[in-house]
Amino acid sequence: EVIAKVNNERKDRLFAIVHVAGKQFKVTEGDVIIIEGYWPPTAGDKINLDKVLMLGAQNFTLIGRPLIQNNLIDVHATVIEKTLSHTKVNFKKKRRKQYKRIN
Repeated sequence: EVIAKVNNERKDRLFAIVHVAGKQFKVTEGDVIIIEGYWPPTAGDKINLDKVLMLGAQNFTLIGRPLIQNNLIDVHATVIEKTLSHTKVNFKKKRRKQYKRIN
């Protein structure tokens, strides 16, 4: 019953909550998401987002506990661009205690 609703629903109205690189994103068709930090795929790679937490539309919602089964839904993405940013340095110091840490 639910699978029939998914197939009959207009594709532009569907949304999914996916888990990518330690963060959750709400995505619809044609969305662009920005993932910070190191991520192995390169530009032009087509990837399948397996960790889908929720799928929904105006008439229904599928909630995974914790994830929706992979055989029920496919969410595909394409890596558009991969840029390298400057490394971030965290510096901790306690005054008058000779405590310094760089990480």
